[in-house]
Amino acid sequence: MTVIPIGSKQCEKTRKYLDSYISSELTVETNHELLKHLEICAECSRLLQDLLLIRNRLQKAVNRELVPAVLRERIKRSIRDQHIGMKAQSWSRWTLAAAAVLIMSLGGWGMLYLWRLNQPTRTGASLQAELTALSTSQTASLLKIGVGDHIHCVVEHHDDREQSTTEQMAKELGPDYYGLVALVNERLPKNYSVSVAHQCDVNGRRFVHLIFKNQQNVLSLVITRKGNEGFPIQDHIAGVNSRGPKLHQGLVEGYDAVGFETKAYLAFVVSSLDGDANVQIAANLAPAVNTFLANLEI
Repeated sequence: MTVIPIGSKQCEKTRKYLDSYISSELTVETNHELLKHLEICAECSRLLQDLLLIRNRLQKAVNRELVPAVLRERIKRSIRDQHIGMKAQSWSRWTLAAAAVLIMSLGGWGMLYLWRLNQPTRTGASLQAELTALSTSQTASLLKIGVGDHIHCVVEHHDDREQSTTEQMAKELGPDYYGLVALVNERLPKNYSVSVAHQCDVNGRRFVHLIFKNQQNVLSLVITRKGNEGFPIQDHIAGVNSRGPKLHQGLVEGYDAVGFETKAYLAFVVSSLDGDANVQIAANLAPAVNTFLANLEI
């Protein structure tokens, strides 16, 4: 994939690729350059926040409406033919849902234009409050993925006395991921070690799962491939792990979870520890795990 340089005319180029950034379609290098610009440009950052807000609202609108299967197929066929039109008829609830789908197909900047035309003037404080709430909700939704696997494997099925052998870990992780065992063991706090490592399927999703513990606590490193998900960039833990990936934290179903992402993966450290202790462990693991996963993407 070609790396898109974001140098001169930074705002123009950044805005051009915001849709691709939201959809996780950029290379790691381009992603990094775009994020650097967003950190110093308030206007481009605000535009990104608007796009994320629109995307979330439209998805919620579509999810609330039941679209008949016949209409859904008709819309798909129309999109494939690149000929989309709607007749001026009375708008029932399912027609509104179809319209939302069609608007989404126009692309982010088309949505932004239509949305802003119909928005009342709002104060910066009210918009910021709504965006903050949206970011927190998006982060919690992603962290729930990792917590769900932790609950399934550790809480519901794990025996505290269970200890996999090296051969079992190698077999159950497979050659691509077995190197994570040594990598994680080297970076864990004293008295912690990986006890179980495997791949598993939970709620229709494939996970790489390392369980590590000391005499009192059991923690998980949970890794899964991304779909179209991604953590909101503005909702990360400030001042932590500045040389590694951005860390995102939340309390989900009573468990502290810290997440980060690469281009193709989501990773989570989940535990019953207090927030600061869990963040510290995640911060120690994240840079090396991030590099390991990035090498798998090459």
